[in-house]
Amino acid sequence: MKCFQCGSTLPEATRFCGHCGMKLADPEAGTMIVEVEEADQLLARIRRVFAGEYEVENELARGGMAIVYRATETALRRPIALKVLRPDIGLSAAAAERFKREAQTVASLDHSNIIPVYRVGQVGGLFHIAMKYVEGRSLDVILETQGALPVPVVLTVLREAARGLAFANERGIVHRDVKAANILIDADGRVLVSDFGVALRASDVTLTQAGTLIGTPAYMSPEQCSGLRAGPQSDQYSLAVVGFQMLAGSTPFHAETLAGIMQHHFFTPPPDLHMARQDIPAELVRIISRALNKDAAKRFGSTGEMLAALESIPLTDEERRASQRALRDLGGGRETPRIWTGSLPALPDMPTLSVGVAPPRRRAARAPLAYVTAAILVLAVAGWLGRRLWTTSAAAGVTAPPRGAPPPPPAPGGRGR
Repeated sequence: MKCFQCGSTLPEATRFCGHCGMKLADPEAGTMIVEVEEADQLLARIRRVFAGEYEVENELARGGMAIVYRATETALRRPIALKVLRPDIGLSAAAAERFKREAQTVASLDHSNIIPVYRVGQVGGLFHIAMKYVEGRSLDVILETQGALPVPVVLTVLREAARGLAFANERGIVHRDVKAANILIDADGRVLVSDFGVALRASDVTLTQAGTLIGTPAYMSPEQCSGLRAGPQSDQYSLAVVGFQMLAGSTPFHAETLAGIMQHHFFTPPPDLHMARQDIPAELVRIISRALNKDAAKRFGSTGEMLAALESIPLTDEERRASQRALRDLGGGRETPRIWTGSLPALPDMPTLSVGVAPPRRRAARAPLAYVTAAILVLAVAGWLGRRLWTTSAAAGVTAPPRGAPPPPPAPGGRGR
């Protein structure tokens, strides 16, 4: 099945989308009615609002926060990607001002791994960001069709994405929504990160559409799941999830409910990547494991430090050339040889359950049982001995008086004592 919000392919009977957080079905309802005209009506509205500035052509992608359209800037006749905040998102005055200020700051970023932002504004009540249109494919589309990627390709993508993130983090810009869909590979094999610093915090918005989440559950850091302010270490966590996904073919945490996947982020250790494939360098596994630490303070001190660790992993000249060829093919829509991976172990059903205290409880439970068993055996032996003595006495013609009966009277003619 596909998410009618963002178009992601999902397993049957999924209750929410792990990519955009959209609720897909009501467990109490037998069917769900989807308004198929809504997208066309919104596109018509967008075209009317931006007429004269942009010629809006078609929708490219959508998520919980915004919809991206392909358009042409009228004055300069250049293609752009027009990101429009969804109309059903309500921003407070302070949040709206902060959004515009951060987006304008992002527009000043000039880095080869960051998609340039041309303009930020508000027209007809709609916030929008005009960005460079990139001919290529997003990493999530590549992974959906290709599966796991070769280690040199993974290293190249992680390094290039980390360069862009480190450049922005050093200038006070935190991405807050790093995910495979926001990493683009162009037709020349370049890695570009989009949507820097313009992701909204959940506390900034009021949603008029029920069942929608601001953020992407599969990539959210524990502190983001708990509503805390995201910092550079949150970007590191999310980038590590992307790295895990490129190596294993899937993100580390899955669940049938939104609460379940958030509990995994809080409590469940990520699966061992070496169970998926054996060709991953141990240092790369250590980097991803460190960036996936539940405690932000135990991740890298800065994204630049994480980049330095990634660059310390050696790549031969041939591996670099092969990686660039593969990225050009993937960005141009061509497939490369597939990497086969093993199955990861199933995640625990109860992420909050501590298995370390279980053995002491079992040992404590065995001790009383042993005492009870010994007592039963003692009583059984005592009963058997009592029956044996009674049988022996009866055979000798002696009958024991009843318990509590007075002693028999002396025999006639006998002398009392």
